[in-house]
Amino acid sequence: MKIAVLTDSGTGFTQKEAQDLGLYYVPLQVLHNDTQYLDGINIDVRKVYDLMKEKQGLTTSMPPLAFIEKTIAQMKEDGCDCVICVPISNGLSSTASIITAAVQAADMKLFVVDCYSTAYIQRYLAESAKKLVDQGLAAKTIVKRLEDAIHSSNTLIIPDDLQHLKRGGRLTPVAAALGGLLKIKPVLQLNKQSDGKIDVFDKVRTMSKAIQKAIDTFVYEDVGENYRMACLHADVEDMGKQFLTDLTTALPNRSVIFGMIAPVIAVHTGIGCLGIQYIKEVEGV
Repeated sequence: MKIAVLTDSGTGFTQKEAQDLGLYYVPLQVLHNDTQYLDGINIDVRKVYDLMKEKQGLTTSMPPLAFIEKTIAQMKEDGCDCVICVPISNGLSSTASIITAAVQAADMKLFVVDCYSTAYIQRYLAESAKKLVDQGLAAKTIVKRLEDAIHSSNTLIIPDDLQHLKRGGRLTPVAAALGGLLKIKPVLQLNKQSDGKIDVFDKVRTMSKAIQKAIDTFVYEDVGENYRMACLHADVEDMGKQFLTDLTTALPNRSVIFGMIAPVIAVHTGIGCLGIQYIKEVEGV
């Protein structure tokens, strides 16, 4: 059995970056007026952020079905008969559903791994799956190892403006209700506990208190040296770097990735959002 690993642009990968890692890739869409862009193919992170700064109305959509079908056909041409799919959280997008239908129609064996998140966690799981495939492990073993890591993962999000997420419909009703409250800086969570939807974790008064709450939570949850962490920002690099410094001071000797929030996620979080993620290292990677 030859196994393909399929993921999407929620990872922040461009198509070329994914292909260079041996991953199959489908792009979510960024919609601007009457133009439909394929994320990571004909629009990049800088262009998306520039449009957001210009106050352009952007939305996102699932990967085009035709692109998914073309990718599946390429898998079959490459001799693959089994797919491990690591999509953006089912709670944020129906991408997994449309991929499932297309793979089943192609009569291929499919394993869908719900990461209950996106961004770095999704990226790390897709990369890990490919490394385990290359080691010759069976698909069921790989999926079990990925799911074990997901059980020990978390994402905390600190938006500068909750209205972006509210308009995008990615919030739970409780979280959306906070959008009308003044002088509230919510700390949001995205994990298995929230069923892969963005939910309220805590409410504070200022951004600095929200950042400290997020860091204190990671300290309390005892994120050890056998975890991977990411500190992400939505085009506020200086604030993001300070967040990174505070995080690594509180949790020294940890592996921390620093970068920008993926374009299709930033469209919904808005400029100024900060996020931190952790996930336990996948066994054998």
